[in-house]
Amino acid sequence: MELTSYDYTVLYRVFSRLLKAKLGLTLIDLNGNGKPPLPPFVALDIISPKIPNNFLEDDSVFEAVVSFTIYAKSKLEALNLCNQVRSLFKLTSSRDIFKKNEITLVEMMATQGRYVEETNNYAYMYGFDARLRLIEPTVDDVGTIETINLGGR
Repeated sequence: MELTSYDYTVLYRVFSRLLKAKLGLTLIDLNGNGKPPLPPFVALDIISPKIPNNFLEDDSVFEAVVSFTIYAKSKLEALNLCNQVRSLFKLTSSRDIFKKNEITLVEMMATQGRYVEETNNYAYMYGFDARLRLIEPTVDDVGTIETINLGGR
C-alpha cells in the first residue's frame, strides 16, 4: 500500500518561479539552512500546514497558512516590493499558474512591518500571510473490482 501526503515543495517551486520571473526576487525558506541572498529577497514560511476543510477531516481538500516576508535595504523598498508581490498574486496569469498546480489563494491578510534587530542593524521587512486551499493526493488500496455477483450467484 502506498501512502501519500501533500508535497509542500510544490508551494516553494510555484512561488519561487513566479517571483523570479515577474519581479526578479529570490524566494528562500525562512529559517532554512544556508546563507541568505543579498536583499531584496522573499522568505516563505509555512505557519499552519494543514487546516481541515471540514470538521470530519475526511476530505482531500485542506487549507494552509503561509507567510511571505520581503527583506530589503530600506523600509520603503521593502514596503513597495511587498505591495508588488500582493499585486502579482492577484493577476489572472498568476491565478492560472496557481490553478494548474492545484493551489487556490483564498485570502491575503493585511501587510505588516516585521522588524528584528540584528547586530546593530535593522533588517527592513514587510510581509503578509496568505491562506491557501490545497488538495491532498489520494490512493485507494482496495484494487480493481473485476466481477460483481448480484443475487448471490
